[in-house]
Amino acid sequence: MKKYTLKNLIDEHLPESDESHMTQSQLQELISRSQSTIVLEEEDGYMLFKYIGIKMALFVDPKFNRMRIVSPITEYSSLAPKIKDSLMSANFHSTLDVRYGVSEDTLYSCFMHSLTSLQEDDLKSALQQLYKLNTTFGTTFSSAQIAFTKKK
Repeated sequence: MKKYTLKNLIDEHLPESDESHMTQSQLQELISRSQSTIVLEEEDGYMLFKYIGIKMALFVDPKFNRMRIVSPITEYSSLAPKIKDSLMSANFHSTLDVRYGVSEDTLYSCFMHSLTSLQEDDLKSALQQLYKLNTTFGTTFSSAQIAFTKKK
């Protein structure tokens, strides 16, 4: 029986070195060429766009290998406590890869990811989930058809 050390396991499961890594310009190009997207404003590391009519903003920070896409939903301070509780519950059960977040009294749907490991399919899924989370606010608070819920 072969004995494994942690080093053996890590060496056997290292990603291939020839894998392509997402760059800021590739990411902005992918969003720009989507048939569901209308670019409203663009500069290096930032893009304001509409995805199926929902306003979204892309922010990229290559120095820290991070990207995020956010979509404003509503004024946070105007929400009832029960809705705020629903947001927290949804972040645990039904938002999948996107989340609700708050900044400067605005409720957003948001997707955050490392830039270099992002794949085109991840981006497509994230845009669809952001759209869904934005449009289901106040009803199902869900980013997809499935949800992880507690048993009743």
